[in-house]
Amino acid sequence: MSGLSLMLQFMLALVLIALAILSLQLATLAILRMYRAPRRLRMPLLPDEALPNVLIQLPVCDEGQLAIRVAAAATQLDWPKGKLEIQLLDDGPASKHDALAASVRKIVPADVNLKVMRRGERAGFKAGNLAFGLTHSQAPYVAVFDADFVPPSDFLRRTVPALVADNGLAFVQARWGHANRNRNWLTRAQGFLLDSHFAIEQEARFRAALPMSFNGTAGVWAREAIDNGGGWTGDTLTEDLDLSMRCALKGYRMAFVHDLEVPGELPETAAAWRAQQARWTKGHAQCARKLLPQIWASAFPVWLKVAMSLQMCQFGFYLLAGASAIISLALMAMDAVYLRSVGTLGLCVTALGISTSLFYLWQGQQMLGRDREPYFLQSLLLAMIFPSGLVLSNARATYEAFAGTPMDFARTPKGGTVIVGGWRGSPELAAGISLPVFALTEQAWSLPFFIIAAAGLLLIGAMGWQGTARLPARDAGPGE
Repeated sequence: MSGLSLMLQFMLALVLIALAILSLQLATLAILRMYRAPRRLRMPLLPDEALPNVLIQLPVCDEGQLAIRVAAAATQLDWPKGKLEIQLLDDGPASKHDALAASVRKIVPADVNLKVMRRGERAGFKAGNLAFGLTHSQAPYVAVFDADFVPPSDFLRRTVPALVADNGLAFVQARWGHANRNRNWLTRAQGFLLDSHFAIEQEARFRAALPMSFNGTAGVWAREAIDNGGGWTGDTLTEDLDLSMRCALKGYRMAFVHDLEVPGELPETAAAWRAQQARWTKGHAQCARKLLPQIWASAFPVWLKVAMSLQMCQFGFYLLAGASAIISLALMAMDAVYLRSVGTLGLCVTALGISTSLFYLWQGQQMLGRDREPYFLQSLLLAMIFPSGLVLSNARATYEAFAGTPMDFARTPKGGTVIVGGWRGSPELAAGISLPVFALTEQAWSLPFFIIAAAGLLLIGAMGWQGTARLPARDAGPGE
């Protein structure tokens, strides 16, 4: 056996161990969610005269009717009008600002304190927009809603009192709902993935008193925590994770209200989902690069440092999965004979990853009572497969984060947006076709190991090429 083969197999073993650690993290959170007792937030019933001032921030950027819809929802929040400020923070084109302001004023009651604000230059992306709004308010509590979310009227009544009762909390996060969950197969799969994130990951971290990330929308912050944590900064693409971890380093805790659902809109096309996930992946990698040294230099116990590090490093799955495939293909081309230990490790890690993912996704639906809904098994399978189609774009995003590539906040295209030019699925289609063909040509026995990756790449690539992933009309479920 050549020295190069041994070196590649050693590298493959390291990659597989790292993938196993990421899988075990999900399994650990799922077990914590099952066996840790629920935590109850102190939620005092405060009379209206004792309620604090609250600022609602609505960061928008050329969102069209969604900006008007979220502003209308904010005006309907159940809170004393004299203690409620609403900021519609317009980061869109200057040419559209006056029209947006006029449209919003038409639907805002006269007794509501709503300001349509524009900062002039789009520095720092969403973080810069939020920071700009904070300079125009002294409210001690700040709720944030993206344009594609619609908060229920009782949202503030079910979140703000917890922050009033516990000044050690940085924020209270609600669970995302999905208004367009049944739009097509892609949105159904996304619903599975996000349901598990909230019902398992966020809830498990809350129950175990672990630091958790703000999800960028549908939550309320204590202004003191924002300021003490260093404020919103635009040096990463995930300002929510960045500020959350900086607050955790300052000793703040976070809370999650699992039964408070705020419906939002899921990306409806492969291009939109791919852009969103690449931005999130790059942002997480940037946060890891920025904050991991601070976490490991802190006085936190080692187990907590490990937990926080793994939370931020989930982005590594895509880079590791890509590296695993590349190394395996190289070994095939060399016609190398695998060491028994490496072969066994590969089998075990593959089995662990598949079983953990299935359990994680299934448990997320069960916790929310959705495991008997139509298309359950099909959606479960696609939620397993679709993420594999993001390996190329997310691996590139990870590389760019650590290479210091200039940032570009690629906004997620909303439903109905037509994307002209750019990505059309060709890289994923090429990789999805080449992978199984190469495996069959070189070592046919290895094909089962590439099936999920190839299927994900082909499906995402095909949807990008066609520009759609809609369900047949006869399959339209409730909520269409």
